[in-house]
Amino acid sequence: MRVRVAPAERFALAGACALLLLQSAGLGSALEYRRTMLAAEPWRLLTGHWVHVNWRHAVLNALAWVALARLYAPELPPLRQATLLTGSALGTGLLLWVAAPDVAWYRGASGALHGVFAAGAALWLARPAAAALPGARPARWWPALLLAAVWGKVLAEQTIGPIAPANWLGVAVITRAHLFGVAVGTVLGILTAVLRPDTMRA
Repeated sequence: MRVRVAPAERFALAGACALLLLQSAGLGSALEYRRTMLAAEPWRLLTGHWVHVNWRHAVLNALAWVALARLYAPELPPLRQATLLTGSALGTGLLLWVAAPDVAWYRGASGALHGVFAAGAALWLARPAAAALPGARPARWWPALLLAAVWGKVLAEQTIGPIAPANWLGVAVITRAHLFGVAVGTVLGILTAVLRPDTMRA
């Protein structure tokens, strides 16, 4: 039996492999978000999201990227997926710079991936009602539940701390990156649905 792999999933698989290649190349120090170096090397606002502290961190985010692409395949064709991921990463980096002056450095794709999760849910929710008919995809309450769940998670993290313990991941979790990613992703998802309504019929 042949397994069908959507374009969104193929793109995510390629991206996940790129994350792991960057990890093997040991470019973390050269690309990480480093607050004191942003004036001279502003690209770190973006590249800090593509490098990770350790292999466990990198593999976890690579798997999360592929899972997101599978969940939101109709909403995340390659070009849109790349745009949303880049926008979420850059927006998260900018918010870390502006609103989190105590965060000296950051590595990891989790903030950007939280943004893609929220954007995917918003885009799914914006699809015409026909897209939720039986036999197509689950009912309209499903993306609404996903969006509420990710917002609930990141808001809870701001008070009780990260869901995954730092000793398991081997690195302190910057929960504000998750919050900023979800905020940026939600806005990007809504803007995409409003400004490009034709793409929601695909």
